[in-house]
Amino acid sequence: MRTYHSNVIGNVAVLGHSGSGKTSVIEAMAYRAGITNRIGKIQDGNTISDYSAEEIKRQSSVGLTVIPMEWQECKINILDTPGSFDFTGEVEAALKVAESALIVVPATEGITVGTRQAMHKAHDKAKIIYVSDLDYPNANYEVKLEELKEAYGNAIAPIQVPIMENGKMVGYVNVAKMEGRYFDGDQTVPCPIPDNMMDEIQPVKDMIDEAVANASDELLEKYIMEEPFTKEEISWALRQGVMNRQLIPVICGTNQIGIQIILNSMVSFFSAAGDTVNSIEVHNEDTGEDDIIGFDESLPPSLFVFKTIADPFVGRISLFKVCTGTIYTGMTLYNMDKKENEKVNKLYVMRGKDLIEVDQLHAGDIGALSKLTYTQTNDTLCTPDYRITFDPIEFSTPYYGKCVKPVGKSNEEKITNAIYKLLEEDKTLRFENNGETKQQCLYGIGDIHIDSVVNKMKERFKVDVALEDIIIPYRETIRGSHTQRYKYKKQSGGHGQYGDVEITFEPLHDYSVPFVFEEKIFGGSVPKSYFPAVEKGLAEATKTGVLAGYPTLGIKATLIDGSYHSVDSSEMAFKTATIFCFKEGIPKAKPALLEPFVTLNVYVSDEYTGDIMGNFNKKRARVIGSDILEDGLVKITAEAPQAEVMNYAVDLRSITQGQGFFDMEFLGYEYAPELVVKQIIASRNA
Repeated sequence: MRTYHSNVIGNVAVLGHSGSGKTSVIEAMAYRAGITNRIGKIQDGNTISDYSAEEIKRQSSVGLTVIPMEWQECKINILDTPGSFDFTGEVEAALKVAESALIVVPATEGITVGTRQAMHKAHDKAKIIYVSDLDYPNANYEVKLEELKEAYGNAIAPIQVPIMENGKMVGYVNVAKMEGRYFDGDQTVPCPIPDNMMDEIQPVKDMIDEAVANASDELLEKYIMEEPFTKEEISWALRQGVMNRQLIPVICGTNQIGIQIILNSMVSFFSAAGDTVNSIEVHNEDTGEDDIIGFDESLPPSLFVFKTIADPFVGRISLFKVCTGTIYTGMTLYNMDKKENEKVNKLYVMRGKDLIEVDQLHAGDIGALSKLTYTQTNDTLCTPDYRITFDPIEFSTPYYGKCVKPVGKSNEEKITNAIYKLLEEDKTLRFENNGETKQQCLYGIGDIHIDSVVNKMKERFKVDVALEDIIIPYRETIRGSHTQRYKYKKQSGGHGQYGDVEITFEPLHDYSVPFVFEEKIFGGSVPKSYFPAVEKGLAEATKTGVLAGYPTLGIKATLIDGSYHSVDSSEMAFKTATIFCFKEGIPKAKPALLEPFVTLNVYVSDEYTGDIMGNFNKKRARVIGSDILEDGLVKITAEAPQAEVMNYAVDLRSITQGQGFFDMEFLGYEYAPELVVKQIIASRNA
């Protein structure tokens, strides 16, 4: 592959709802660009971008894939992304390095939340909408345009109307130029505009004129005076509008037909990386200040790693974008995050799963490095004389968790190593060893996400694991007050053991600490030297409550009296006396079970709000409020017991057909209702 400079390099993220046909459209683009001599099919598992065993099995994208293409003397790095919200981290990584976005929208559906998510995530990118599946039985292009117009207003600028015959797209009318084209094999040939299409074309022409009129004061005045726009004015206005993110051209076709129009439109409307000045925020370590720069080849070299692939054969592959200068084979770069040097032994561009070796890459381009020693996702590599760092990708927080348990003794030692390799690859995964429950907990975006991780562990690293529910971290406390006395006395020859304490236990109503210790000793009944022993006894005792054995929170313990023996008393004796005092006193202080609560923010379209509210009622959740956001989604905020929403990612997908999303934050602890208390105690005693 030849070397391209920043002024002819574009990076385009392809987004859309799961099942919208993104991968098929990209496959057809690769064929038209001459990358392949055949169009692969998802069903056959032979597409360029969906190449992993997991993707072939699921017949849908799981990971971000880069497919560089050459078109009209330009290089377009296509970034194929999964449509499932479970793999949103891949979308976030792609949008970090893309200047533009192609949104694939099926003509057979309404404006799904998946489409709204794509538009929302790409809000700061230049965009083109491609309406696909025009050959499907329920396709309706006119209705689709109206839906888009209603959702996104005057930004929508359709430039095509399809010519259909017997339910098939046989050509199109370029409304911007008012020219007809028929498909002839892989090419298009001019044709007259069918007379019976003028009623369909005129509303689209009106949309274009409205969009063009908003591009400048001169064009607006011309529009008001009802003077027709020239082809040159329309082309200029559309390009300016797209680059300024004020217009979104809409083009149409199928998964196989009309693909050339996409490639032409990306070259015509999208900016090259080198044209986007003042587009990168960096922190200059030498000056200590933040700068705003562009993809400038004249600056010293630097790159940003946006994705890591844990390949069991090749090793760690780091996908990066060249931000400044030129990266050459053999050069040494400095990792600003790890404070270590990295040698560029071999330089690649990645096309699907294939690594293609190159000698150099210029600013704005996307490449790959293998077997870097220290570098991970979100790291910046640069030269010692130009020390800058780029803002990291803000990945979504994983909330859906499962306990992973090795199947068979042979997997026990390998499980941690496999998980940590996948954690390098996927920043929306979180892993923790829970010391309290002795569980190995893996958190992801949803059950599909976790399931795919389990499959990767088995296929790549030969580690077989089973999934179990995560144990909820209940806590215990008291509602009432009680004063308890306990005398620990033991004599077995020689020095004995003697400790005597009287402690008042009362609720603290502060669940941020297990207990607070105070002493109100008068007359030296318990010497000060034994106060720390009493406190240590409380620390030990509060690890296990009296109801179900959970740690306790929010207890105030006041040492008010006691006694000691000049010979037999010791720290151990007072610590032991305190533990027994706790165990006897707490059951008399109205012990209560606390359950963790979380705050949920759920984002759905208005049609699902009733179902969401009903589901919250079943989960003992309190709805705090709701807001209508600018993009039309409704944000519903609720407070719910953590036990009820551990699987909320699955519930929400079921309620909204996979179109809703949410975030979650720990809120605090509250008293559990009696029915829940009985269930928890019964399960702990089983």
